[in-house]
Amino acid sequence: MSRDHLGQFMMASNLAFARGVLLLEDSEGTFTWTPSGTGGDDVHAFATAAAFMGLNGIQLKTRTTSAAADDLLSVQKWCQFPESGLLVLRARIASPALAAVKAIYLTASVHDGALNAQGQMMWSPNTPRVAYQNLAGAAVPITEMAFTTENLAFITLELVLDLDAMNYIAIAWNGIRKLLPAIPMYAVGSSALREVILGVSVTSIAAAPAQAYVDTVYAGEFLDL
Repeated sequence: MSRDHLGQFMMASNLAFARGVLLLEDSEGTFTWTPSGTGGDDVHAFATAAAFMGLNGIQLKTRTTSAAADDLLSVQKWCQFPESGLLVLRARIASPALAAVKAIYLTASVHDGALNAQGQMMWSPNTPRVAYQNLAGAAVPITEMAFTTENLAFITLELVLDLDAMNYIAIAWNGIRKLLPAIPMYAVGSSALREVILGVSVTSIAAAPAQAYVDTVYAGEFLDL
């Protein structure tokens, strides 16, 4: 299930060529994520203000005109199904105004040719709460992660999934790792597709835009990358 027994790759080569790497997003090229959500004058683009490293990061901002509580903005990227069945999804995420954020989501929608299951972790900075989505689609809080943070602090979120069994393996947030052995992912339904859809989302807590900054996004079959 894991490729971590493989030797180290030569760092002079481009890791994107490794078949176990599904996505390396450094936000320095062309913005190719697919946006969706409440709609209107939302912002989904590479921006210098959103950078953790380099020139740009991904700026997500829900609509300003007619802004309302629970406005949603998501960006998604379609990837191949991992050969080993292990999926690691990791991103560094911040917000310039956490008080306006209801939740930030890191999501993998998995289609294996028969089933569609979803692995998701949710960070609610004002509760505070970090949770994962269970078999029925409900949010299950992780009590060890109930800490606050500050505006513009980039926090690493990580979701580790076993796509052969459609189970969680672990989630990590801000230096805390929680093992979730054999806990099923959300059972969405059947699907004839074979693909993985990666997503980052932000929702607003009130009638004001919510923002998330996202950078250094990785998805692949290596835990130690």
